[in-house]
Amino acid sequence: MIPASKQAGAALLSILLIVATLSVAAMIATGAIARQTSIQKLGARRMIASWAARSAEAAALSSVHDLVQASRLPPSGDGRTQTVALPVDGGQVILTLQEQAPCFNLNTLADPDPVLRQRSAAVLTLLLEELGVRGNDAEALIATLADWVDADRVESPSGAEDPYYLSLQDSFRAASQPLRSRQELAALPGFAADLRSALAVHTCVLPGYEPAPLNLNALDPGAAPLLHAVTQGALSMAEARRFIEARPATGWSTLQAVRDHAAGRPALEQALAGLPLTVQGTYFTGEGDVQLDAGNWQFRFLLRADHSSAARVVWRTFGDAE
Repeated sequence: MIPASKQAGAALLSILLIVATLSVAAMIATGAIARQTSIQKLGARRMIASWAARSAEAAALSSVHDLVQASRLPPSGDGRTQTVALPVDGGQVILTLQEQAPCFNLNTLADPDPVLRQRSAAVLTLLLEELGVRGNDAEALIATLADWVDADRVESPSGAEDPYYLSLQDSFRAASQPLRSRQELAALPGFAADLRSALAVHTCVLPGYEPAPLNLNALDPGAAPLLHAVTQGALSMAEARRFIEARPATGWSTLQAVRDHAAGRPALEQALAGLPLTVQGTYFTGEGDVQLDAGNWQFRFLLRADHSSAARVVWRTFGDAE
């Protein structure tokens, strides 16, 4: 027979074990509730931030007329950039708007028309030559990028498709669709960081395969390599600079004024023929930061404003801006 004192000690020990188990369970439950509450708060703040970003888009659309008018003037020291702070409940949105600089749309390399696709390859070849990339190296870069953005799975000579990317240690597949960001170039062989930075000066990523409209009022002397390239060398670097510098002090008022200027210069007239020329901006980028409580959410969007339709957002990203 166990003495009473020993029975009491065993009972006390059992109770302590039960209390300890319940305490641990309570701590786990409390931690889980706290984490769930934190996740719910974060989700609620993210939703508020997302709506704040959409409000910034609406503000940009409402002021797009002013952006277009400013784009009709020659470049100035402000870089054609506007930054505004928009108050929201619990924080603010810092929004920067600017005209998309004259550029070569990298997605034109996937144009279904082989003639236009070849023209785009010729333009990019000249841009690469300006950066010191020539011959087989330039050919390989262009073929690789074309395979990345075109819809088929056929690997072109010097290009790369799924078999190459699946053979990598961290394997993936080719996009087989237009670029959404220049950051994608980092996944392609040959596109080192310094080359990507250099290309960013004269290239862009626009929806679809259409060439980027070239706003002649946004060109500065530094854009001479782009003008030389898009004319496929018909304008030399010196001729491109002279044309840019010949712009009136108040900017080209109409495309007809540009044609009148080129009329007495057959070489210039022929070089500009067929290019998507404009005298005002067509695409405008918005970059913002929603600062809400202790969190920050970045967003980007692209506006298109032209004569054919109302201004609209053609692309947006939230939370993973370039």
